[in-house]
Amino acid sequence: MKFLILGGGPTGMAAAKTVRKAKADAEIVIAGDETGAPYLRPLLPDFILGDATSEAILDPQGRDLAEKKIRMLPGRRAVRLDTGNRKVGFGDGTEEAYDVLLVSTGGKPNLPPALKKDFPAIRVFDSRPDAVAIKERAQRPGAAVVYGPGYLAIEACRALRNAKKDVVWIQPDLPKYGYPIAGELEASILDDVRNRGARILDGRDIVSVRQNNDETCVVQTNGGEEIACSLVVVATERVPSVGFLAGSGVMVGTGVLVDDFLRTSASGVYAAGDCAEFTDHPKGVSRINFGWRSAIRQGQLAGENMAGGNKRFGGNPEDYFWALFGFPLIDRAKK
Repeated sequence: MKFLILGGGPTGMAAAKTVRKAKADAEIVIAGDETGAPYLRPLLPDFILGDATSEAILDPQGRDLAEKKIRMLPGRRAVRLDTGNRKVGFGDGTEEAYDVLLVSTGGKPNLPPALKKDFPAIRVFDSRPDAVAIKERAQRPGAAVVYGPGYLAIEACRALRNAKKDVVWIQPDLPKYGYPIAGELEASILDDVRNRGARILDGRDIVSVRQNNDETCVVQTNGGEEIACSLVVVATERVPSVGFLAGSGVMVGTGVLVDDFLRTSASGVYAAGDCAEFTDHPKGVSRINFGWRSAIRQGQLAGENMAGGNKRFGGNPEDYFWALFGFPLIDRAKK
């Protein structure tokens, strides 16, 4: 039996290892669109700051995949799913068959129109190559603008201020897909960001960016501010990467719709992690459980069920909130 996993992040690796425990002789393949070794995305701000090396941010989950006979296919971006023939097509023209499939493709940043420009100063904060580019750009003189509503923007502000950059954080409205940081926690974090010397423009948005030259650009907000800077870090929300499922028969909302067992509407196809959308039964609403620890937990449960288990995903809001925003975030903000 062949288990194909789309996505080489924490969800996919956790699922693959869980399947291996249950199925010693199964063929297990992970196909991911990134080309390097798996890494810990939450440590990217520390990498930008210089507190973590390239080796230090490598994900321990990825170190023994070959030993466990889990095959990795790097640089493979899924573009098509044929559920009838149980095949996945990739952007390089190749295909992979499967008996059981896990969609754990995560998400990609949702960019506002004003920031969809190929300017040297504009850098999206999403991947390890992005972090390398931001770190290099931050060495240039001039202020940095951080744009985004939540956790990732806070981390970008922390890293850039600790790197002695003048920082203006343009904080748009509340997140659409994740939980907002609110109450005393929000106040504490915002105070800490301000105390570091960052200027916060709350409730603002970027309406235009014009380039002066290769070194600087000017950001204009809907409040009328014009900010000259040498770096714009786009730390927006990540939207589930599910476009390749169009026409496959797999039901999609904002993310891939799954039941309590992380099964999709298609036979033999599961979904987990930042791309999976499930019903929060206590509240009766659909939700996506963003967060690193949740991604691993969902991957493990999906792996168990793919291998024949029958476990429900609890979807406890408190588990999600504290895993992503609780004490670890407070501790990091005060570093």
